[in-house]
Amino acid sequence: MTRRRTIEELISEARPGDVFVPADFAETGSADAVRKALSRLVSAGELERPIRGLYRKPRRSAFLGKGVPASPDEIAEALARKFEWHIAPYGDTALNRLGVDPQVPSVVRYVSDGPYRTYQYGPYTIEFRHTANRDLSRLNPVAATVVQALKALGKSGVTGEKLDIISSRLDDSQMDKLISGTRNATSWVREAVREMQERRTQNA
Repeated sequence: MTRRRTIEELISEARPGDVFVPADFAETGSADAVRKALSRLVSAGELERPIRGLYRKPRRSAFLGKGVPASPDEIAEALARKFEWHIAPYGDTALNRLGVDPQVPSVVRYVSDGPYRTYQYGPYTIEFRHTANRDLSRLNPVAATVVQALKALGKSGVTGEKLDIISSRLDDSQMDKLISGTRNATSWVREAVREMQERRTQNA
């Protein structure tokens, strides 16, 4: 029989900066025992609690000599994992993640198949907007982000320059999955992806 591993062992094997949810440690004991153990590790400085219900192995910058906080994306992805949501960056957040808009928004927005929720994390507001859009479940995270970015631009806002910027963030495999995943998307989104691929080939 395999020995039950401890929370301390699992955390020691994790990378600095990894974010955990209590369910990650379900194999180590009961929910109450996990919660108490995590609280003890927070008190001991072995873990930090960026927001309620999430735990993180501290990460320090050797150059700056101080702790590096989690990014809003890391927090959002951990929340999605905790609640078993599918999410994708939305609006200005999607445009920023793909380099179309260099300004980091103070309200970091995602579409989600979960309920509408907002969280405060440092200087950021993390907002989840409910959508029944099946793109979230049938597209991989990169493709879903591209689709949300295109929708944020709108049909009239899509230009060759912006398509080239988005394309530059994708490797060949991601581009192929984007093409196959958007075959049943709204016609103008499908056409924008096709143009992106054509421009990518011409510029290669």
